[in-house]
Amino acid sequence: MSFQNVIDAGGIGLSITGMTIVFASLILVVLFISGLPRVLPLVNSILPEVEGHHGAPMPSATTRPASTGIDEEVVAAIGFALHTRGGSSRNSR
Repeated sequence: MSFQNVIDAGGIGLSITGMTIVFASLILVVLFISGLPRVLPLVNSILPEVEGHHGAPMPSATTRPASTGIDEEVVAAIGFALHTRGGSSRNSR
């Protein structure tokens, strides 16, 4: 294998064409990303955000979940047993 095989098969022209295509594509990506701050306010005026599209608020640390009938001591003991065993039942397979 020599460099002459690359020249004979038109490899230099092919590689230059490929590099030009990649470079042009990267330039288009840069132009698109740099133009987004100017385009998005226009899109926002046409399609405004829908109010209340967020999910339910996360419960705060002060709110307690509904009682399941299991004491906190039992839950703590189960958690300790799983911790000392090295994982949960999902990891024991």
